[in-house]
Amino acid sequence: PQGKPSRWIIDFNNMSLEDASEYKLPFEHIKVNVKPEREINRDKKARDFWWMFLRPRPEMRTAIEPLACYFSIPAHSKWFIFVPTSLDWLPNNSIHVVASDDFYILGILTSNIHRIWIKAQSSTLEDRTRYTPNTCFETFPFPQKPSQELVEKIRQTAGELHEYRSQQMEKKQWGITKLYNQFFNEPSSQLYQLHQKLDKLVMEAYHFQADDDILEKLLTLNLELAEKEKRGETVIGPWSPYS
Repeated sequence: PQGKPSRWIIDFNNMSLEDASEYKLPFEHIKVNVKPEREINRDKKARDFWWMFLRPRPEMRTAIEPLACYFSIPAHSKWFIFVPTSLDWLPNNSIHVVASDDFYILGILTSNIHRIWIKAQSSTLEDRTRYTPNTCFETFPFPQKPSQELVEKIRQTAGELHEYRSQQMEKKQWGITKLYNQFFNEPSSQLYQLHQKLDKLVMEAYHFQADDDILEKLLTLNLELAEKEKRGETVIGPWSPYS
């Protein structure tokens, strides 16, 4: 439920050897269980800084530090659903992170429009989609001219969807994949209905029509925004135009 981590980790982040050693039990655990493997690692950094993660991602840590939460998605999944994630949880290399706590952005990334883009831009592993940030996220064109009222409606609906999912996962003790397997394609379910409500609002934010070829529209918008960037013009990315 809620994507809660299944285990604790020892994270000394960027502590010096002297500072890390003050935490006697965890430091001793690392010294006994990790250091012997690090000593034979080909990477000099891994050998020299054996008490640290090899790639601690300081840029990510700095980006999420001031937020109330961040949005995360597994690198491989069936549903590729972003979820709000606690700052107490440190993502590993199989989790992609969006450094935002704005539920408007969560709403856009949760919409069918983003899923269409993912399907076109991603690779697959068996029956699971592989979410690659450079093709699925960095190239994704966000709405450029949504009204302030629409931004707030998307934000509220994404919040409603999060609350519903959280309640159902806790009540049933399910993970999010099981919840979506069970109810996403059931028109009478609240999950289905909330997604329909969100999709309608996001379509309005893009000024798309129901009979449009969505992928074609997104590709056209992508090219238009790339040209604007080349000219040095302002392009709206993964943030609210009114923040």
